[in-house]
Amino acid sequence: MIFNLTIVGFGVIGVEALHSIISKIGKNKKINIAIIEKNIRNIPGGVAYSKINSKFGFFNNPLRLSHPSFIRWIKNKKNLSRLIEFIKSSPSYNLKNWLKKNQKAFFNTSLLSEIYFPRLTYSFYLEDKIAEINKILKKKKIKLLFLKGNLNNIKFIGSNLLLKSKGNFQKFKVSIKNERLNIFLDKKKISYLRSKRIIVGCGLLPPKKIMLSKNLKDRNYIWDFYDEGGTKNLLDKINNLKLKRDKISITFIGNKAGLLETTLQMKKLILNDGYKLNINVISKKFSTLNKAKLSRNFEKFKFKFFTRKKINKIKKAQDILSILKMEFKVALANGFNKYDVWTNVLKNNVLIMAISKLNSEEKKNYNLFIFPKIRNLTRFTYPETIEAKDKLEKLKKIKNIKGKAVSVQKTKKYLYVILNNKKKIKSDIVVNVSGPVNLVDLNNESKLIKSIKNNFFNFEKGGFLTDKNFMLSKQIFTPGVLAYNFNPLRQTIIKAVTNNTRKTTEYLLMKENL
Repeated sequence: MIFNLTIVGFGVIGVEALHSIISKIGKNKKINIAIIEKNIRNIPGGVAYSKINSKFGFFNNPLRLSHPSFIRWIKNKKNLSRLIEFIKSSPSYNLKNWLKKNQKAFFNTSLLSEIYFPRLTYSFYLEDKIAEINKILKKKKIKLLFLKGNLNNIKFIGSNLLLKSKGNFQKFKVSIKNERLNIFLDKKKISYLRSKRIIVGCGLLPPKKIMLSKNLKDRNYIWDFYDEGGTKNLLDKINNLKLKRDKISITFIGNKAGLLETTLQMKKLILNDGYKLNINVISKKFSTLNKAKLSRNFEKFKFKFFTRKKINKIKKAQDILSILKMEFKVALANGFNKYDVWTNVLKNNVLIMAISKLNSEEKKNYNLFIFPKIRNLTRFTYPETIEAKDKLEKLKKIKNIKGKAVSVQKTKKYLYVILNNKKKIKSDIVVNVSGPVNLVDLNNESKLIKSIKNNFFNFEKGGFLTDKNFMLSKQIFTPGVLAYNFNPLRQTIIKAVTNNTRKTTEYLLMKENL
């Protein structure tokens, strides 16, 4: 059988794509769809939002910046009550203080907009989407096949794609009963799959692999922080080591999102539970993400440079970056925060207006060169994680070390991170949170993406050069972070992913495409 469409990954993109297609496709239209998921324990939510992998993570932005359908869903009292009940019955998630702090907002939905929700909240939303999918499937002539497998090779056979996994694909079924997700593995296995088109729903790429001592497979070296279980995985390793030694040294390679996600729980271990932890942070720069926190004077903020008159004069992509920098500079001088500026940029659709003034060449320049610079200036996150990091630094529990990690070596008892200046950092646990590898440097970090690269050479460091529908070719679509034009408007990732996926599925639903 040749499938009309295969969706790789059943996280945010996978669920959204499947829901969009089967909701809009004709009642009598016959179509075959396959879903490939590497880790079924991450259903629903994928690596970033599942109840397992995102156990201690929070959204980087308040609810108001998410996409409208999720905002409506969370403001439904039934859904909010479901989340609260889960938190109360799951003490290991350490959300008791978060619940107490935000309880007033739960009785006044107008206050919900400013809350930073736990990322696992999104898994409940996707669970409901899966329930809707199951209902729709009963009324339509759609054949759906779920496969567990690690897709790592794509070959072009005429107008079709041959998809192979590391090992065989294994069939499974997904059902929802009494608001509980059930997954049933089938004994049936298949060695390959043929498909006309695929939507690649992978999330962030792993960090670039650094040199390891021969055959290093130490359980206390975490290469891909998020994929290997996030903060929960790190805490498990800390607790296992605590049985053997009193003091534990943890070294982070990188100092941004991955590190910050762990700080709340590490602060708790040190201050509340009496753990003796020493944390090293290796980075070429000490700057980290900014607090997503409004100033007290926020309501009085007004643009000085992003006025309609000046936006209309924008000709170059560089102009957008220059104006943003000037807004930041003046705002800080007048007692405002950078986040005041950025909140108003998003609220007033400033980037949409500014980008619309660019010609096609400058839009490409914006996506390739200017957008990454704007992204680095506007990376804001849940304030409490930064405050926890600041607290640990004051207590001298975090030591910042300037340099670049070039290798990790192992002795009988310890791991050593070797820096480019020949320094050795002795560690019990090493966590690589250096950020995703860029596409140019990617080699063996992801065999699936390498397979796509081998067939298409139109990519830059920031991603594949896809069109406005996130089409890499007539057969491959990448609406997620793998596309260079994934998020030019600097929306929240969850909003951009959702909007992009819907755009891709709308294109595919045209008669000649699906």
